[in-house]
Amino acid sequence: MSANTQAPPATDDLLTEDPHLRRGPRGFPLLPGGYGRSTYYIGAPSPYAVRGEGYRVWDDRGRELIDANNNFTSLIHGNAHPEITEAATKALTSGASWGIPNLHEWELAELLLSRLPQLDQVRFTNSGTEAVMSAVRIARASTGRERVIVTQGGYHGTSDLALVPGGPSYTRGVTRGVIDDVTAIPLNDVDRLRRAIETAPTEYAAIILDLLPNRAGLLRISDDFVTTARDLATRHGIVLIIDEVISLRLGLQGLSGQYGVAPDLLTTGKTIGGGFAVGAVVGLAELMAEVDPTRAGSLPHGGTFSGNPVSMAAGAAALRLYPEPEVDRLNRLGDNAREKVNAQVSQAGWEVRGRGSLLRAVPAGAQKVDEATQHRLWWASYQRGLLGSPANLLSLSTPMDGAVVDDIADRLADAVLAVADAPTSA
Repeated sequence: MSANTQAPPATDDLLTEDPHLRRGPRGFPLLPGGYGRSTYYIGAPSPYAVRGEGYRVWDDRGRELIDANNNFTSLIHGNAHPEITEAATKALTSGASWGIPNLHEWELAELLLSRLPQLDQVRFTNSGTEAVMSAVRIARASTGRERVIVTQGGYHGTSDLALVPGGPSYTRGVTRGVIDDVTAIPLNDVDRLRRAIETAPTEYAAIILDLLPNRAGLLRISDDFVTTARDLATRHGIVLIIDEVISLRLGLQGLSGQYGVAPDLLTTGKTIGGGFAVGAVVGLAELMAEVDPTRAGSLPHGGTFSGNPVSMAAGAAALRLYPEPEVDRLNRLGDNAREKVNAQVSQAGWEVRGRGSLLRAVPAGAQKVDEATQHRLWWASYQRGLLGSPANLLSLSTPMDGAVVDDIADRLADAVLAVADAPTSA
């Protein structure tokens, strides 16, 4: 299957030379390695996006791509959705941000809590990383404890604490004290979870769960592990934090709602920002009181752009555009795509994992995929007009219909088979 290689639509003439080659006055690349985010890196100089519309994006190399990266799952409604663009533009023309509250923050909080009726209050941040940092601090303040349990392969952003479950390649630069405060439990090892807590039940402030960890190859956490974590947290006064920065899109009450387990604190972002920077801690009132500034001794929480009106207005529009029928429709399309691709790639020793509108192709049985293999699949997908994340995570968006998702499945299967058939050194 050949990718559409029509010229991209007109855009500002910013790309007069390879951006990776641009250098500052002292001769160094303007950005370290030529990248603004480490997560952009795909083993070779990357194409640059010049325009997006709906489920499509055009790059500086003249390719039209199906965008299943969606800025790392955050664009639930694809690129430049007109209602979200209108909401953001209207907010922007009234003022991008202020040093006093804005009414858009209340609107988004109300919409979010209507989907999470077991929780009481919201505090907005600028990212999922900040949301997890704030949730951990709230848990520590409320319990008077310091240690935290995570699962190996879970991803909770880029704070020092969140880097620990990634292993030695992630913890360079992280202090020994932070590392020692974090206990990483193998995914779905209920006995290890129970032993860790029962050995020192009064030392743990929080258990943090990523219910569909992409770093672990999008393996699903078992019902037994989740319910055991909830029971142990309740029994020993530990705060259960469920990280739904990515997975909130999978259910009206997030993925935790499908497990039937209520967290004490829920962290989220991505989907609730309409494509703008956002994060949120949603929690029980007695815990959220820790950041209530009217309460003596409360935790200070700032962030110059936390709850800014543009992100809040865009996020409110995004949530209104994503009611339960749309959640269910996207999940069915994703389930169908997984089944279709698996039928084509299983004989080649690959499988497609995930849940609902999130998919990831990996070698069968793998818990960790080496970076070289990820990069080969990224480029094979790109050559077929399909844009995924560098870790090969694909996310669907609401502009996609059955025909588009079938096309995604065909392109992905073709890319996987090409990688599976190629020599390892290729």
